[in-house]
Amino acid sequence: MGVHRFVAANARAALERVRRELGDDAVVLASRPHADGIEVLASAYGELAQPAPEPVTGGSRILRELANLRALVQNQLAGFAWSSARRRDPQRVLVLQTLFAAGFGSQLARTLAARLPRGLDADAVARWLRQVLIRNLAVLDGEHELLAAGRLALVGPTGAGKTTTLAKLAQRAVARHGTAALALVCADPYRIGAAAQLRIYAERLGVEFCALDDVAELGSRLSALAGKRLVLVDTAGFNPDDARVAPGLAALDALAVRRVLVVPANAQAAAIDRALTTFGGGAAAAILGKWDEAVQPGAALDGLIRHRLPLAWVSSGQRVPEDLHAPNAAYLVDRALKGGRLDTPYALREADWPLFAGVEAARDAQVAPLADVR
Repeated sequence: MGVHRFVAANARAALERVRRELGDDAVVLASRPHADGIEVLASAYGELAQPAPEPVTGGSRILRELANLRALVQNQLAGFAWSSARRRDPQRVLVLQTLFAAGFGSQLARTLAARLPRGLDADAVARWLRQVLIRNLAVLDGEHELLAAGRLALVGPTGAGKTTTLAKLAQRAVARHGTAALALVCADPYRIGAAAQLRIYAERLGVEFCALDDVAELGSRLSALAGKRLVLVDTAGFNPDDARVAPGLAALDALAVRRVLVVPANAQAAAIDRALTTFGGGAAAAILGKWDEAVQPGAALDGLIRHRLPLAWVSSGQRVPEDLHAPNAAYLVDRALKGGRLDTPYALREADWPLFAGVEAARDAQVAPLADVR
């Protein structure tokens, strides 16, 4: 293990020398006062992995302690960098703060901050950020072809609101094609009451309905409904980690059933991203459900932008069919950015930003920036 000695006027200057000469992953081993200010002993992290003469248990303990020290130093350096960036480039920091506060993730926020044009004042930065988000949020216009004809299945995690959303889509389909051209299929044999709920909607609309005891029956049932112009399928909700998800999505694809992902906009950011990762691949579009319950919907828009999944509808309540709306990118972005101005116990204060920057820097160290944000 190579130990390097640095002497500087103060701790900040010493840490900057450590980072410059040994890299961002350097570990500070010790520090002590010096006649010229402070003396710091540090090592490059790669050198710590070299075999040590101590026993394995002792060496492992030392490496764990050094790793903890490394994390502390990373947070300190990130905090210093944040303070320095605020002085050097306050507009880029403003972009980061605006997006973080609104619930957008660090990957997208850092990508956009890096692409901010120079020389803009605060108002111009706000306009630029709004337009970039609107441009990158893909939406489908009007009564698009998804309800024109074919077989359409709503997929997504448990509790996303798929059944109610399907009823809203069915009402629109009846207005477009008539009752004889539409059929509803409940392919959710797991949730108690799912079939009964959808049957009530079908009876009110006057359209054909069938419930499956097993999802394996879907192929034969769709064949029996070949004369219908449009068939809407309600599927079971699963935890994204459930082993039944992948086979179920593959079965829909094999039957040429287009998938639309229902994402609850009020879910946690990590849960939204997992849903998009698991259910979104190969989906034709997405529906943002529970929009009216989302306090900070920036996380949902962030996920749609990063996963490049177009938004087909926004659901904002229980009324059928009134609470299903065509997406308006400008409104959605403005609503999300407004959420960043809410004064809640979870809102970051001025003193919190350096610490937050340190945590985000450690989290983002292994995440590649987005290349396709325009």
